Amino acid sequence: MEEKEKIIDQTLSILKRKSLEGYEIFLEESSHFEVESKDGKVETLHASSSWGLALRILKNQKVGFSYTTSPLLSPIELEKRIDDAISSAEVTSSDPSYDFAPPLKSPLLELPIFDESLEKVSEKEKIGKAKELEETTRSVDPKRIKKVRKASYQEGKSTVRILNSNGLNISSRLTLLSLSVMAVAEEAGESEMGWDFDFSHFFRGLDVKKVGEKAGKMAVDRLGGKRIPSGTFPILLDPHVASEFLSLLAHSFSAEQVLKGKSPLKEKRGEPFFSPHLSIIDDGLLPEGAATFPFDGEGVPSQRTILVADGVIEGYLYDRFWANRERLTLKTQIESTGNSQRTSIRFPPLLGTRNFFIPKKDTPFSSLLLELNKGLLVEEVMGIHTVDPISGDFSLGCSGKWIERGERVHPVKGVAIAGNLFEVFKNIKMIGDDLRFFGKIGSPSLLIEGVQVSGN
Repeated sequence: MEEKEKIIDQTLSILKRKSLEGYEIFLEESSHFEVESKDGKVETLHASSSWGLALRILKNQKVGFSYTTSPLLSPIELEKRIDDAISSAEVTSSDPSYDFAPPLKSPLLELPIFDESLEKVSEKEKIGKAKELEETTRSVDPKRIKKVRKASYQEGKSTVRILNSNGLNISSRLTLLSLSVMAVAEEAGESEMGWDFDFSHFFRGLDVKKVGEKAGKMAVDRLGGKRIPSGTFPILLDPHVASEFLSLLAHSFSAEQVLKGKSPLKEKRGEPFFSPHLSIIDDGLLPEGAATFPFDGEGVPSQRTILVADGVIEGYLYDRFWANRERLTLKTQIESTGNSQRTSIRFPPLLGTRNFFIPKKDTPFSSLLLELNKGLLVEEVMGIHTVDPISGDFSLGCSGKWIERGERVHPVKGVAIAGNLFEVFKNIKMIGDDLRFFGKIGSPSLLIEGVQVSGN
């Protein structure tokens, strides 16, 4: 640690000697552990750690970037990294929208995202999680679940620190742990897969039984799938599929896309655009969220941002650059919503979502099925990455269950649904109470009015 503090001091000393308008130092130290069980034995076991320092500089209203992952740099090598950042700025365009975050006006919130007791959990206990997950999945239906793949336990631990020329100097820690498994069920020459996962900031928060049982049941329940006649039916999106559609919609709330005219939501602030049942929130402070952290990739304090309230567009997502751009061009008073993110130490921060989700309602899933009456419960879609987030048009293969009178009649496969992303969210009829996050995107089940289904 002393050696790394020395590197920071040396970096600051060199930066202060340069003729710069500003600078920012981003540091991340992390460790990762993963174990996978197969046939009751350890299939893979991997542990790693990393350290990285990323620099951004501002010169002549141009921003430059460089990084290093070596914790043992000499002052000469450090100066080279800084000069690399300065050189990269020279080939970029100047823009008065570039700046760095100011120092904090109040202390950062303390969030429940770091498991202090994790270091006391033995490697044997972690391996036990993966083995138990495999065993639980297989036990759902030993006759038909022939294989269990990728029964794994993973954990990550990281410490992030940001310093800049404005006097900002903040840091925080995070632990994030997960379980995941895939079950393969076979019967009468047919094979189907089921998958599930869980994540938590705390070791004790992982639910092996729930994950294993859901993955096994999903695989078995998909056996015997049939096609259905083509037509226009109501559909019920389960939380996983609903989250996939929501992840596409997130693109339209980016201030970058709005200001570039690439979002259908441009100039829609304050207007009823979606179903009156729909609200959407982006929350970097959500205690159980995978993307929860007290500050964003630039050091701006995290916040809860309401984007849609009862169908009305309330706002968009901003980092400092795009907030500055809007203020300069449109003369608004907008500020960053704390949505700068770092995908890697190797890349500068970009505008993105935090914990982006649809709040749950009070309607249980059984009531959604009754309201669906006769229609398609969609549990998986294929090729959702092919959907154009600007036009929103889609045609996707899907599978699920055919529902009549609120009861599951038979599994469905080999069909497709077609429509428009924005129309899907305009035509929400009911929202469930089963909010679930898949990474940083979360949604409850969504009941959608008539959608075109292509089957027989």
